[in-house]
Amino acid sequence: MNYSLEDNQKAVRFVIDYLTDNPDFFRRHPDVFSHMSFPRQNREGTRSIIECQNEVLRATLTTMEVREEENKLREKALSEAKDAESVLDLAISLLACEDNIGLPDTALEFFKNAFDASYGLIRLWPARPNFAFFPYAERLGPEIEESIAQMEGPFAGKNFGDEIAAWLKVDPSETRGVLLLPLKKQDGKAFGLICLCDPDEKKFSAAQREPFLRGASRVCEAALAPLTE
Repeated sequence: MNYSLEDNQKAVRFVIDYLTDNPDFFRRHPDVFSHMSFPRQNREGTRSIIECQNEVLRATLTTMEVREEENKLREKALSEAKDAESVLDLAISLLACEDNIGLPDTALEFFKNAFDASYGLIRLWPARPNFAFFPYAERLGPEIEESIAQMEGPFAGKNFGDEIAAWLKVDPSETRGVLLLPLKKQDGKAFGLICLCDPDEKKFSAAQREPFLRGASRVCEAALAPLTE
């Protein structure tokens, strides 16, 4: 029910005085505030209560957005620091290998663990004669190796076809998600490939981590290139 106080000046004065003496009334009773109507900005340019409330709301949202962005930047910085430490660990692991024979497997295990991949393989070509009898020296074929040479960076996403499954000797359903990391020498010539696979086709699409892959691949390229001709 609506009441008009226009004809009762004492009541109007009472409400004004009460609200003036109790400025937190609407804070304590927000349900009352939501049922009230307020004039828009008048000709003199003064702002209504609702406009003030909207301004406060906008400021609050802006503060929340700033904090949210700060949290995102903080999380990104922590992630990048963790990735940088992982690349350092990779370099240490490669340096700790007693002989060059174990370098490819060390590099492959690093990437499998970094992405929690179910499957992985590494291929180097053409391998030097003293490494030619190891699995990682098996060639992929001229066309595939040429395609890898044309890659400008890693590919991460959904796998089409069953060629990679044939390399790994697993069912194609196990290789729906794929990460292909070409290995190149300083002159740009491709000499290898690191391939990760997983039944989850989205395993790698959301985990590109370009700076991490770039840093880790450079470490691997420096360590593995001497194994090839």
